[in-house]
Amino acid sequence: MRPAKWPRIINPCSHPLRKRARRVLFIQITEAGGYPPIIHASHLMAAAGWDVAILNAPVADHLLEVPRHPQIRITNILQRSSHRIRTPDYFRYMLAAGRLALTFRPDVVYASDPFAAGPALAAAKISNSELVYHEHDTPNPGALDPRIAKLRGKAARTARLVIFPNQSRAKIAQTELGFGDKQLRIVWNVPRRGELPERDVAPDAPIVLHYHGNISPQLLPESLVEALIHCPHDYRLRIMGYESPGAHGYAARLVELGKRTGQSIVEYLGQVSRDRLLAEAAQASIGIALMPQCTTDINLVNIVGASNKAFDYMAAGLALLVTEQPEWVRTFVDPGYGRSCDPGTIDSITQQLCWFAEHTAKCRAMGLRGRAKIESDWNYETVFRPVVAELEAAAR
Repeated sequence: MRPAKWPRIINPCSHPLRKRARRVLFIQITEAGGYPPIIHASHLMAAAGWDVAILNAPVADHLLEVPRHPQIRITNILQRSSHRIRTPDYFRYMLAAGRLALTFRPDVVYASDPFAAGPALAAAKISNSELVYHEHDTPNPGALDPRIAKLRGKAARTARLVIFPNQSRAKIAQTELGFGDKQLRIVWNVPRRGELPERDVAPDAPIVLHYHGNISPQLLPESLVEALIHCPHDYRLRIMGYESPGAHGYAARLVELGKRTGQSIVEYLGQVSRDRLLAEAAQASIGIALMPQCTTDINLVNIVGASNKAFDYMAAGLALLVTEQPEWVRTFVDPGYGRSCDPGTIDSITQQLCWFAEHTAKCRAMGLRGRAKIESDWNYETVFRPVVAELEAAAR
């Protein structure tokens, strides 16, 4: 008599009828931890049940990391010494994207800058997946290598969705690249609602100005520190972030400039990861977002909605000091979230610093009003929800 056969045990993870989680592969040839939209999109898709992979290209001395999540895997290629992308760096990333597309088999490839267009097109073809092209920083016409520019245009025309941080940048790129209105989505660079920090600042504490992000003379002018020196009120400036290429040593210069009063009124805290950033900001009173008045950079001319600074400060409960330009004033000053000045004029900045110091209750009210706006409307959960819904429908 034959012995009875053991029943076959089926691994539920390999069962052909089991529906696997949807998968998305984020591709950008830089360090993803320095780009809040990649952090937000990846975390929200992971929270919605997606398996997420990020192909990261780390740069020496750039220490920002994507906050951890159990459904997000980070794959790093070889670290490069500077932000400059050389030909070997590009092809190394291209090969890594192809390998990851073969092993991870994403349903969606999410490209996040012009240099990622080529690797993303290849990865989407290998995995037969949908392509999303999300351009955070738009190159000036003619600035890109012609081969990269051609791939950028192909990615935009091929993608299921093309995402820009504001309408003005989108229209400039649409004229150049030729993608359709039906592909275009506008997603502001706002924080996640889940990032809103607790705020506990003593009423009698010195007034602290806060700046985080890219540190350069364009975005953090010496005129701000000069205004602090001239202002009769007790102010401090805290700076967090990384120096732009070509601005090495600029943060130390601002710190030294602030010592002319005999005190250390400027403090540089270095790079702070996203998971701590807004809690650090919440220890201040006023957030600084001073874009240059005169520039030919497409990104700085069309910056409202694209820059995360003002929105991050609002989430932390800070009043805003922004550039005196019509779009900034309409978006942030007229609704009562802050004040504006001419960043190139010491007297203009000093005047606003004095106003904040002499109207502390109104300053706190601006911060509360701004935080409430982030919580209700200007958050990534709200603005990115339609994108997730479209991608989920496409991946079924």
